[in-house]
Amino acid sequence: MANEDLVSWNAILSGYSQEGNHGLEAIFFFIEMVGQGMGLDHISFTSAVSACGHEMNLELGKQIHGLTIKSGYGSHVSVCNVLISTHSKCEVTEDAKLVFQCMMIAT
Repeated sequence: MANEDLVSWNAILSGYSQEGNHGLEAIFFFIEMVGQGMGLDHISFTSAVSACGHEMNLELGKQIHGLTIKSGYGSHVSVCNVLISTHSKCEVTEDAKLVFQCMMIAT
């Protein structure tokens, strides 16, 4: 991609992620971003976790969540919201409640 910057990469990642039947493409694109050493932000993580929800891949979503925490975006409201959504889609409502409770404590 010419003029590779985070905004451009996030736009593509978000596009894949928002189109529900392109979750795998979004996940692969996110992995490529990590491999390229992109400085990820809350938008990157939100899109990647959302794609995991579309694919019902909670394990990968949890791994990305760990990276999110490590990067300092773990308590960002948009990341927490998509984590709740992903846990709910994967029918793990207790974990969704736990994320919500952690959000309430952080605010």
